[in-house]
This record gives sequence, structure tokens and C-alpha cells, in this order.
Amino acid sequence: MSKAEPPPLTFRIVEPQEVAQVKQEVKEAFFSGDDATIDAHFQEHENGVSTTILGYEAGRLVGVVTIRWQLHYPPFREQQIPLIQNIEIQYEDRGRGLGNQMLERTEQEIAWRSALTGLVVGISREHGAAQRLYAKRSYVPDGRGVFRGHTPLELGEVVTVDHDLLLWLVKDVSHLSEGTGTNTVTTPLRKRKGLLVSRTT
Repeated sequence: MSKAEPPPLTFRIVEPQEVAQVKQEVKEAFFSGDDATIDAHFQEHENGVSTTILGYEAGRLVGVVTIRWQLHYPPFREQQIPLIQNIEIQYEDRGRGLGNQMLERTEQEIAWRSALTGLVVGISREHGAAQRLYAKRSYVPDGRGVFRGHTPLELGEVVTVDHDLLLWLVKDVSHLSEGTGTNTVTTPLRKRKGLLVSRTT
């Protein structure tokens, strides 16, 4: 039997003035309720440098994802490529395709401001499910090889495989800028004012 399609999620874009309230809601569902982790997740939301999208199924919070509009990774910073970060799905809801819906909605939001979006993924097998999802959604490596954080590994270098070994991925989302997709959204897409918003550090 084929796996049933999950119902479409509804989405909420967290506005800067809502951050304090949303922190409590997110704390009850994600990040093991750790205040420091939640504070780090919502860092720089008040000044618009980051944006968080919440996903709901029948009114229940099931997913959270953050967009970082300004990055420390030099190639993305120079090209003004935003990063999709901290994709979280409630543990009991994983494997149902909800992460794919969260990514789709996030890409739509980014497309109003940038023709490209980025992701970063670990290279170990623990990240295998994420690697497969990103490949299915047409993300490709940025061509700079494996990094430890923001530092590229050099030929002949010996390293220990851990969670800090990363591949930086990119995707063209320019075709999404004129539509809202098929999923229901509780917060409308922002009106596009230009091809690209400057985001320098």
C-alpha cells in the first residue's frame, strides 16, 4: 500500500513583535525546552536579519524553520544568498513529509527577496534523511567541497568525521517568486519590492 499523503500544513511567519510570545510556544514543542537554544534560534529576529516560519497541522505546532538573511559563510554572504536553517519537525511526526512542506513554504518566502537559497547539511550517515530530502528538492553542492564550519578542507587533510563536517548547498528558487504554491498559508506572502534586497554585514 502506498503511504497516505499528509494533510497540507498552515503556516505562520513570526513577526518581530511576536518573538517573546512565540518563544514560549516553541519551547513547549522543540529544542528540549532549553532557553539558551531557543534564544539563539530567535537571535536577530527583531531587526529583520532572521525570519522564522511555524507549521501547524489541525492547529497543532508540528514544524519550525528559520531563514538567515545575513551569513558569515563568505561565498553566500558575497552573493547575498539566504540560508534555510534549523528545520525542526516534532519527533512523532517525522517521516510523514512535513519537512518537505516546510521547505516548500520557506523557499516561497525567500523567492520574493532572492533568486537563490542555501542550505547546509552534515556528511555523516546520521544526516542521510536530510541529504535525500534536499537532493529530491533540487539542492546541489555549491562546488567548494567539504567544510568544517566555514573552513574548507584541503586535499590530503586528515579529519575525524563528526557533525561539524558540512556541505553547503544551493537552489534556484526564482521561479517561485510569482506564486504562493498549493499549501494554505495563514500569513500572506510579502509583496516583492525588488529583485534582491541588499544584506551586507
